[in-house]
Amino acid sequence: MTATGRFAGRVALVCGPGDGVSRATALAFAREGAAVLVAGPDGERLAGTALLVRDAGGQAASVVADVVRDGSDAAARMVAAAVERFGVPDFVFNDASVTGPRDHGTGTGRVEVDWAAAFAAHLTGLFTAMRHELAPMTALGRGVIVNTVRATACTERLIGPGAYAGYSAALATLTATAAHESAALGVRISLARSRTGSGSGSGSGSGSDEELAERVLLLCADEND
Repeated sequence: MTATGRFAGRVALVCGPGDGVSRATALAFAREGAAVLVAGPDGERLAGTALLVRDAGGQAASVVADVVRDGSDAAARMVAAAVERFGVPDFVFNDASVTGPRDHGTGTGRVEVDWAAAFAAHLTGLFTAMRHELAPMTALGRGVIVNTVRATACTERLIGPGAYAGYSAALATLTATAAHESAALGVRISLARSRTGSGSGSGSGSGSDEELAERVLLLCADEND
């Protein structure tokens, strides 16, 4: 980790499962000098990511916040934790991943659970998170938010193609609309797409996770960075 990287002195809020691409992105931000707050539903994974950053000489902390389960309260908690620990985030990465209940049986029950969980995590959860992330950024007139959509659930099983196509298209539209609305307020919002099946959630630091993390950092960078 470095105190002289292109993001030295800045703050990154990384929201996601705490492994896979969210872990790779947290480490990438820290390598470029940013202080990182990782937030999501799994405290053990989040703590592991924060520990990796600190062991490498970076600044990191974690907070448990499940926006799918706890909604606005969780979103407010993670943003407040970032502000209290490091300051208003300069960068936010939202790694939307399914965290809802799983039905491992057969038949329509599994499909319905997958559909509901996918849309809750990728759309309702993301919308709720962005509302709270934008508030301190727009108050200062600066910041970058990058969203991504992932093709696999935390079980490493593909979400049904219908649900994936639906929430992927909706997330892209939501991101584009938010980008248009926030541009005049000084906040840039972008979508970083992952390849289908990338980001296994295994925390293995796969090349695809790290490639997506680098795309996220490029979207966050200013022209002079």
